[in-house]
Order: sequence, then C-alpha cells, then structure tokens
Amino acid sequence: MLPQKPQILAVMMATLLSLGSLSLMPLDVYASHSYEAGVQGDNIPDNTHIDLSQLTLPSTGAFPLYDSSPNFVSGHFLYRAPCETESKEPLVSVIAGHIDEVENLTHVDFVPLYYVGHASTAGSCVYHAHLPDPLEGGSPRITDVDLVNYSPDPVKFNAGDAVDINIQRSLGNIGEYYAGDEKLPLELTRNNPVIDLNEEHDAEDANVQQTLNNLIPLNADDVNLPFELTNGNNQIFNLNEEHDNDNDNDDEDEEDEDE
Repeated sequence: MLPQKPQILAVMMATLLSLGSLSLMPLDVYASHSYEAGVQGDNIPDNTHIDLSQLTLPSTGAFPLYDSSPNFVSGHFLYRAPCETESKEPLVSVIAGHIDEVENLTHVDFVPLYYVGHASTAGSCVYHAHLPDPLEGGSPRITDVDLVNYSPDPVKFNAGDAVDINIQRSLGNIGEYYAGDEKLPLELTRNNPVIDLNEEHDAEDANVQQTLNNLIPLNADDVNLPFELTNGNNQIFNLNEEHDNDNDNDDEDEEDEDE
C-alpha cells in the first residue's frame, strides 16, 4: 500500500528542516572564544566529561574521547593532565580530525592547546582548545578526538585530571573530505603546540592569537584568578524568604507621590 499524501509531505518537510539546520562557522575570526560556532536556535550542546584520574596510558597507547562520525563538529575542549615543567607540553597528546575505516580517508593532527597557568597545579596543567582552531591550525574538520601517549614510557594521570568536551554545533557530513590527504595517528611526531596568552612576546615572535590578544584592553581591576579567592564562600540564596524587591526604588516612588 502506497503512503498517504500527508505522510509523504511530512517526510519531505522533516528532510528539508534537517538539511536547513546545518550551518557553517562564521567568517569573522577574532581572539578568544568568539570564533567558536556556539549554540544556535534550539540546538542543545553535547557535553562529555571523562575522569582520567585512574588512567595509566602505555607508550603508543590511545584513549578515544569523542566520535561524532559521520558529522564534523565545532566546540570547546578542556584538558587537565600531567605536563612538562618547563615547556608546559602535555605528557599525553591530544589529536583530532577524522579516523575512518578506510585508511586513505583518515586525517588527524595535534590540537593547539592554550595553557591556563592560573588554573594549573604542580604536576598537572590545564588547557583550553577550540575544535577546530582556524587560527593556530590542526585538522580543519573534526569528528574524532583522542589521547595518545607518544612518549617511550607509561604515563599515569593525577587525581583531578579530566577531559571535558562541549560540542556546540554539527556542521555537516565529513564524506570524503580528507581523500588524498591521509595522516595517520602513529605517523605524527613532536607534540601539541602550547600557547600561553599571558606571556609577553615581541611582535615578531608572537603568534596570531597572542597578537590579537594584545589588541584587547584589559581592565586589571576586573581580574579574579581562581587561587586568589580566599575570602568567604559561595553566596546562599533562599527564594522562600520574604524580601522587599522594590527596596531600591522606594525613595523615588515617594518623591513622585510628593510631586
């Protein structure tokens, strides 16, 4: 029996709406998080939080974190992990791109990491990253995010180490985008580029993000770092208590009545 006409129209409408919901990243590129695609319309961000504190990763060991195949996505990445004391490079690298069943469609690269020194502790560094990062490089289309230990020794994560991935938008189908541009995980060398936006650099030595960051005026009076919060605790509100919500305007109301 053939489907009724209203059912056919409903299927066509659903297909058109799903295609229309795919949106591209904005063309304007600025420092900080302003070029992350962000949530649009009724889209609900997909958040993945992984506790790494019990993990020991052997040499050349890989730990998959996220896979959105066949959709390539955009979002924000938070990583707390053991790091080198001087260079602040992570002992376990973060790679992203597309890992396909077909080898010549696979392309991954190191994710540029932004070091957050004022939230890091001894032995573990905190990093932020943009997925993807149009300024600092890495894979331009991402379906997969993974941890890989490229060091010759096992790496044991510390208490409190974790990954948090916030995917804000699905941008389309990866298809055969990386055909002819194969880059396999174990072919990568070196490590994640680490950027510290709080370091001072000469203009000729600064990267793109640091250069743009220097153009943004900073009001030092508004800076509150995590480890500088020593006074008091969280404010507690009880919405069941009675309060005079118009208290700020009482004097103005009285003046209006006198006039």
